[in-house]
Amino acid sequence: MRQIILTISLTATVVVGAWIYWAFNSVQIAHWALDSIYIPAQAGPWGDSFGAYNALFGALGATAVVGTLLLQARALRIQQEDQHRLRFEANFFQLLGVIRENREDVRFANSKEYLLAHPQANPGIKKEHFAFRAAYREMRYAVIRARRSEQSITVDQLAKLYAESVHVRYESTLGAYFRLVYETLDRVERDDRLTDKEKIEFGNLVRGQMTSFEVAIAGCNALNDFAKDFRRLIIRFRLLKYAKKGEVYDELVKHYPPETFQGRETNRPPIPESVEDVDDDKGWDE
Repeated sequence: MRQIILTISLTATVVVGAWIYWAFNSVQIAHWALDSIYIPAQAGPWGDSFGAYNALFGALGATAVVGTLLLQARALRIQQEDQHRLRFEANFFQLLGVIRENREDVRFANSKEYLLAHPQANPGIKKEHFAFRAAYREMRYAVIRARRSEQSITVDQLAKLYAESVHVRYESTLGAYFRLVYETLDRVERDDRLTDKEKIEFGNLVRGQMTSFEVAIAGCNALNDFAKDFRRLIIRFRLLKYAKKGEVYDELVKHYPPETFQGRETNRPPIPESVEDVDDDKGWDE
């Protein structure tokens, strides 16, 4: 754009300079062109012969005005897009902050059936990250029990297991949390001024806020009707890439397309599980 403006400015300078020179030296130019002694009667018709050039310069001037208007419109559009992005980023990071705050309010306690099967488990109400881990273990226990009575678990059965084992019991905190995650991702997806690459980057930031237990539970949550089209957003932003491996993960793989569990940069090494993600209940469910 800077080069275009420089070219227009240089052209305008040359044209205006030539016009000023002509205004003060037109008679001498006519004398030189006619190669004769200055005779006004001859200079007049000679000057009139430049009418076509006058029209040409007029057209060039009009073209320059139109070009200037187009450049101004383009600059205004770019400025509006930049302002929109700044506003969107401010709202987005505010939502991320609300997600973190809402996570602190999440509560979950395992069912009596789970506690009877796991005598060493903590019977109290868990908070924050520990609540999601307890909800994951409850869901894992429900999946293992269902496998004993069913040859395979359908998508409707998996959704029902989550609804009865997790959602109904602590919908007031878990439901609110996942609705907030849904709203954040939905805003990213619906924005018509963000590029696809930008949407992916924002989606990755949301995914990066969640532990492996959270995304595994989110995958189960999204299979239910009360989650609206959360499943579409989970697939779109590949939210299950870092889902906790195990029985729940194995069931989710059956009901989500493969790309939901894959990253977009296949050459990057896998991220190892943190100590927080270690399932210290492993072996108690069998």
